[in-house]
Amino acid sequence: MALTPSEVALRLNSLPSDQARALTALFDKLISDVAAVTAGEVSSDTITDATETGISLLTAVDAAAARTAIGVVDATTETAGVVLQAEAQADSTAADVAGLKTDFNALLAKLQAAGLMAS
Repeated sequence: MALTPSEVALRLNSLPSDQARALTALFDKLISDVAAVTAGEVSSDTITDATETGISLLTAVDAAAARTAIGVVDATTETAGVVLQAEAQADSTAADVAGLKTDFNALLAKLQAAGLMAS
């Protein structure tokens, strides 16, 4: 059942003053939030309970900035990070050293392409 503004005021006036103030503040915040949403004015600045990391993630200009905001980095020989899974390498069927060298170099190339090994 919807209440008119005057009915809300009458009901608030019947409450103890501290409860009425608390409810009035809550209604004011709710009305403000609804007005912002309907006006399309919600932004990371209006989210008051977001962490610094959360705000950085919300305001990131691209995927690379978002990864940086949450601390995801590419792996290097010095730093652990996120890398792609390496492409599958078939079991070697080499019958000689030259064939084994070819298979091994193919494996190394796949590890390097995936970022699992420095080039």
